[in-house]
Amino acid sequence: MAASDQVHAEGEQGPAKRLKSESAVTDAASPQAQTPTYLREIDAGITEFITPGWSGFDAIIKHRYSDFFVNEIDPHGNVVHLTSYTDAIDPEPPKTEAEIEIDALNVPGDAQAAFDEAFVRLEPILGASDAARIKSHLEVTEEQTLEQRSLVLGRELDKDQRKGVYMVTNNFLPTRVTCETVDGQLRFIRRLPKDKAPSDKRGQRSKWAHAGDYCHFVMQKENQDSMDILQQIARTLKCNARVFGMAGTKDKRGITVQKCSAFRIAHDRLIWASRKLRGGRLGNFSYGEKEIKLGELGGNQFTIILRHVQGADAVSLEPVLLGIRNTGFINYFGMQRFGTQSISSHTIGISVLKSDWRRIIDLILCPRIGERDDVAKARNVWDTTRDPKATLELLPRRAALAEHSVLQHFVKSGSTNNCSAAFACIPRNLRLMYVHAYQSFIWNHAVSERIRVFGTKGAVPGDLVIVASDFSDNAHAKSKAPEEETRVVPVLVTEENASDYSIYDVVLPLPGWDVRYPEHQVKNVYEELMAKDGLSPSGLAKHPLKEYRLAGAYRHFLIKPRDFMYEWMRYNDDALPLARSDSDAIEGKHDPESIEFGQNVALKLKFDLPPSAYATMLLRELMRTETAAGYQTQLSNNTESKE
Repeated sequence: MAASDQVHAEGEQGPAKRLKSESAVTDAASPQAQTPTYLREIDAGITEFITPGWSGFDAIIKHRYSDFFVNEIDPHGNVVHLTSYTDAIDPEPPKTEAEIEIDALNVPGDAQAAFDEAFVRLEPILGASDAARIKSHLEVTEEQTLEQRSLVLGRELDKDQRKGVYMVTNNFLPTRVTCETVDGQLRFIRRLPKDKAPSDKRGQRSKWAHAGDYCHFVMQKENQDSMDILQQIARTLKCNARVFGMAGTKDKRGITVQKCSAFRIAHDRLIWASRKLRGGRLGNFSYGEKEIKLGELGGNQFTIILRHVQGADAVSLEPVLLGIRNTGFINYFGMQRFGTQSISSHTIGISVLKSDWRRIIDLILCPRIGERDDVAKARNVWDTTRDPKATLELLPRRAALAEHSVLQHFVKSGSTNNCSAAFACIPRNLRLMYVHAYQSFIWNHAVSERIRVFGTKGAVPGDLVIVASDFSDNAHAKSKAPEEETRVVPVLVTEENASDYSIYDVVLPLPGWDVRYPEHQVKNVYEELMAKDGLSPSGLAKHPLKEYRLAGAYRHFLIKPRDFMYEWMRYNDDALPLARSDSDAIEGKHDPESIEFGQNVALKLKFDLPPSAYATMLLRELMRTETAAGYQTQLSNNTESKE
């Protein structure tokens, strides 16, 4: 029986089962045998699997940051790659009629030659006598009064004659004479050497008019946050970081490639800034009329290296890999959504939704288990002194953006009392991340309950469905993420229409005031979990601040990857990369190859996912292992200590 058939057979027999117990995950040899200092999958509601008959295998995710590659997919379905550091599509502006006329003048580069040519061209317009008189006037070199430097022609000219004179003087004599019309007569004012050349503002146009106000570019970053790179560029160019736009943030621990935009910053300045970046490179510049905004992507392409594979080989893993390709995985929000520290983002989100501003600040600034030493020292100072200035002096900026924002407000205001204003100083996207993490926390628990109760055979009465776009069949993704629809109204599944929909059409709502909830027992998960936190779905419309009134959204709970491929590799040295980045390709480096008798085994995966889907959740379905960053870090450290 094929792997995909097994899943549906499992659904026919009843609810899908957890195939690895918590005790199996936290055995004595595991890092989790110790009291964890990080949020675990089970804590985030991630408990179920859909591929039956498989106990998983051991491997390390992100043993090196260069084991995890992400290339953005644009709204047209094209995978974004960095292919050049300097190439730019910079179209020449279309020339105006005036510019075409100026080109036809063939102004000499030599100043004296241009001076002589000017009067050859003025003779047919003004006559030999007036042309000679103007030439003699301009050849005087001593400084004189404005009146002495002025020559009035003494007769009126028609419009075409005046245009011809201006064309000659502005282009052949820009540093020698200023020509103006006074009472219908031309006046020629000899310019002094210190005078600046005049500008013809009538013909002046925006330098961006021909190409658009935005310079688009591709950004590759390594082991850095997307915003960190853009902040570096902003500091280098001395501009505001708000001039930059991007379709979405990418994983920090990895090598990622995405498109960005910059408002009225020329590509040559970005090339210069790119050379100064730490952990990033820019390239593939072009110009456009629109900013690249959050959500304007078709998905992401992942290339992932799993190192030190044990407990599986090409034969035993083949049916499971085919099952992932054909059946997919549970579309949980991955552990990155909740942060990597002992105080998770969704915990802060609860306090935000309850407007408990003092507790929010306490959670953001309080000491945390397992944090780097310099940050821990700063937090301890705050915990013991409540001195924002002393804490701020010890806190490394790049490691704690939210903390910096709060403390800077306290220092500037001279008080630590206005916690609401301090929280508002944190960048908006980061503030919203806390409440979105709470929505994700509730959604994960609801999905687990849906699978435990009803399995994965298909839609059941009481489910909500939105017909899924066929991402797995290479259909072009929409610019709006297909798995999160905010304006599409879902259909309620009944006994009569249940056969019209597949399990891949079933959606569950992220909690909010403007969504419909399933009409079966899964609805209770939302109400009961939120009640424990002193919240309710309907109450999400009542927050005193509009930006925290959550409308909700819908998300499909099963998805399939597109173009899923895999390759087994052998290697000896963990310090050497097993895949090539875009910058490696630019610099002529070859793709790493498998070593025939290498001591270690790695599995290389490559696949596409729609926006906001987590590759780590695909890996979880495949490996049956904890994907929390803290757990994987401990595994990696244990492997290095053994070596």
